[in-house]
Amino acid sequence: MKKLLLLLASLTIVLAACSSEKEETPDTSTNGAGAAKTEEKANPAADMMKFYLSISQSINEVDADLNTFENAQGEAALPEGEELKTMKDAAKVSADNAAAKVEALEVPEALTKQQEAIESALTKMQEAYTMKSQALVSEGDVKFDEANVKFQEADTELNAVLEEIGLVGSSIFNEVSL
Repeated sequence: MKKLLLLLASLTIVLAACSSEKEETPDTSTNGAGAAKTEEKANPAADMMKFYLSISQSINEVDADLNTFENAQGEAALPEGEELKTMKDAAKVSADNAAAKVEALEVPEALTKQQEAIESALTKMQEAYTMKSQALVSEGDVKFDEANVKFQEADTELNAVLEEIGLVGSSIFNEVSL
C-alpha cells in the first residue's frame, strides 16, 4: 500500500510538472475585438500520465475479488468446498469486469502517434483478464502463469510508450495487483 501511495504521489508531481502550458495567441477572428485568446498546447506527456493513471484506476474499481483470490492462492490459504467455489466465482466476475473496463478505455487524441502501441498493450491486458477468467472455470488448480506473462507483455509495451514520451517507466501490473 505504501508503494501505491508513493507511486501515486510521484505521478501527481510529474503530472503537475507536465501540466498543459498556456500560450497567448492573437485573435484572428473577424469580430474585430483583437483580443488575445488563450490556447492550450498539446502535451503528450501529461495526457499519457492521465491516461496511464486511468488504466489502473479503471481496473482497480473492479478487480478486488480477483486480487483476493490471487493473493490467497499465493499464500496457499485457499478455502475448500463451497467457500472456494464462491471465491472463484467472484474472482471470475472480477476478471470479466476488468476485461470489459480495459476494452472500454479510449486512447486520447493527443496520443495518436502512440495509439497503435497503446492499443496493442490494452488488447494484451484484456486477453490476460480473459485468460484468468477462463482459468477460474477450469477444473483443477487455477494457473495464471500464461495470463501474467501476457500482462507483462502489455506492461512492457506501455513502458516503451512512457519512455518514448520522456516519462519514467512504471509497472501497471504492480498497480493493479494490490
